[in-house]
Amino acid sequence: MTALSGRTRPIREADERSGDPGLDARWRSDFEVHRGQHASVSTAGMWTLAPAVRSGLQSSIPTFQLGETGSGTHLLRMARRVGSDDYVEAMRLFVLEEQEHARLLAMVCEAIDAPLLESHWTDRVFQWARRILGLRAEVLMLLVAELIAVRYYSTLARGVGDQVLGRIFARIHDDEVRHLDFHAATLPRFLDDWPRPMWWLARVIWTTAVLGTGVVVAWDHRRVLRACDSGPLGFFAGVLDLWRRHEPRFFGQPGQPLQT
Repeated sequence: MTALSGRTRPIREADERSGDPGLDARWRSDFEVHRGQHASVSTAGMWTLAPAVRSGLQSSIPTFQLGETGSGTHLLRMARRVGSDDYVEAMRLFVLEEQEHARLLAMVCEAIDAPLLESHWTDRVFQWARRILGLRAEVLMLLVAELIAVRYYSTLARGVGDQVLGRIFARIHDDEVRHLDFHAATLPRFLDDWPRPMWWLARVIWTTAVLGTGVVVAWDHRRVLRACDSGPLGFFAGVLDLWRRHEPRFFGQPGQPLQT
């Protein structure tokens, strides 16, 4: 998916090779370049939203805002056990970028009079699932959320009917696309260490998690999806398309270079 805002990505897909020793350093540099890029963003100048859009956002955005608020403590601890210094720093900056999304979404919630959530069952499920098998399982579960987020923010950016909010959602969308690229470039080398049966099991479980989460989100957030001219079926079709295109990037055959 191309970036909604038109910004180019500095690391080309042709550079995504799990055995490239400079890959971690380039991704660290990429996150450093993008750090602070949303500092001046505000909701000033928002138009009056259509009632259905406003109501849909009020019931939907707080859940996604909560999902972006993690501290990343467990993820970074796991990364330090297996990754290079550059990989750990890139992962730390990735976490900070997600926290910046939480700040932006909190700002949107304030603008539309939507109270922030302190907990939600979907967030608790993801938190539990991400800690089962260390770094690999945690990143795989993060990728489920990232894939869903790409489709979600794309839908909102195009259908919210307000230029200010549309630009905010487009910014988050573009970051999430970069996050998919980052993990597609750096995760497969760690997955290769798993025994082949576990690798296949992880692939099946991950696919099930993506499609299952897509169904849950399509239904739970149907009000805002319909208001933004997508609807549950259109949203899930988009998730399915993203899965088809990205799954081979994360699960290339063990020991083989990524296909681009």
